[in-house]
Amino acid sequence: MTSVSVVIALYNQLDFTRQCIETLKRHSPDSVELILIDNGSVDGTVDYLRTVNATTILNPTNLGCAKAWNQGIRASHGAVIGILNNDILVTPGWLDALLTFMEKQGLGIGCPAAREGLLDYDLPAYAKLFTGACAEAVRYELYAPCMLIRREVFDRVGLFDEGFEFGGCEDTDFLWRTKAAGFSVAMTGSALIHHFSKVTQDAVTRHETNQYWNHNMAHFTRKWGRTIRGNWFERRWTDIRDKWVRRSELKCFGHTLVEKPPPTGTARGQVS
Repeated sequence: MTSVSVVIALYNQLDFTRQCIETLKRHSPDSVELILIDNGSVDGTVDYLRTVNATTILNPTNLGCAKAWNQGIRASHGAVIGILNNDILVTPGWLDALLTFMEKQGLGIGCPAAREGLLDYDLPAYAKLFTGACAEAVRYELYAPCMLIRREVFDRVGLFDEGFEFGGCEDTDFLWRTKAAGFSVAMTGSALIHHFSKVTQDAVTRHETNQYWNHNMAHFTRKWGRTIRGNWFERRWTDIRDKWVRRSELKCFGHTLVEKPPPTGTARGQVS
C-alpha cells in the first residue's frame, strides 16, 4: 500500500477533534502516519493530544491553516499526504478507495464525496449505501476539507502560501497552482466522509478582529489579478455549471457528491 501521512491542524473544538481522530484510527491502516498541529488551543486539546499515538506539533498561538499544514507536511514521510479538517469523520474503506481512485485516474489530488451538516443518521450504514450507488461518480473539483495530495505535487508547486492568514483562499490558491503545473484533481463517489462544516473557521471568525478574510482576499487578488469568483460572467457561468453537475449526479446516481442538507443551526452530533 502507498505510504500515507495525514495532517490535521487544530484550534480548540476538542469534541470534534476527538471524533475525527477516533474514526481515523478505526477506519485507517495502522501504517498511516498521523500528524497533529495545534494552533494554541485552550480547551483541553493539548492534554488530549498527549493520549494520542501521533506526531504532535504545539504552536503557542494560532498560526493559521497554511502555516500549520506546512509544518505537518515538512514533518511527514508519506508518498501521499492527506490534509483534513478536524471536523471530519471518515468511514470504512475510505483510504483504500481514494488511493485506488487516484491511481486509476492518474491524479495529483484526490478527494472523497461528503455529506455536510448534522450527524443525525447512521454514518457507516449510509456510507455503504452511498458508495455502492456512486462508485463510478467522478467530479473534477477539489473538496478542500479532505484531500489526498501526492508528494510530487508539493515538490513541483511548493507548499501552501503562508501569506494567507488563519484560513481562507489558501486552498484555492494551491488548487490553481496545482492545475497550472499539469496535475489533475477530482472527487470520487467511491469514498464518503461526513463533514460538520466550518466548525473551526466559524470559531476563528468569532474571536479574531483583524479582518483576516479581507486580507486574504486582497492577497489572492494581488497574486492572481482577479478574485476567486471572477467577474459577473464568470460567476454566472460557475453557478450554471454547478447546478448542472448536481442535477446530473442526482439523475445518474441518486446522490450528489457534496450533499448539503437545509441549514438548521450549528452542526452537532456524535459518531453512530
